[in-house]
Amino acid sequence: MTQDQSLTASQLAELKELLQARRQDLHKQMEQNRANLAPAVNTAGSVSQDESARLANQTREVDSALTSLDAQDLDRIDRALEAMDEGTYGLCDACGCHIPFERLKIEPMTQHCVACKSSWEQKQAKV
Repeated sequence: MTQDQSLTASQLAELKELLQARRQDLHKQMEQNRANLAPAVNTAGSVSQDESARLANQTREVDSALTSLDAQDLDRIDRALEAMDEGTYGLCDACGCHIPFERLKIEPMTQHCVACKSSWEQKQAKV
């Protein structure tokens, strides 16, 4: 499925704004996750010390995983912003076709058109 329509300047500006806003949100989330990763202060109250420590460890594990996912998203955002600067944003990495604005608006950091992404997902499902 080839789309021969490139993005307009106003569409690029809108997508860049979405990417920058998402980038800012991710930095805030990561900051909060890092704060949650700090060693827990004992405020057990009615909860046993062992239970409090177990819950704190679980929270740190979740926050660590979220921070890792956020970092991956930041990398994708940075790649998208670099592609904008290079003039290659909105082109599928796999087949080179133009990714429709509607898809980019939903997922502005995507690197693949729907057809290529679907094909990749089908291959992953078989593995």
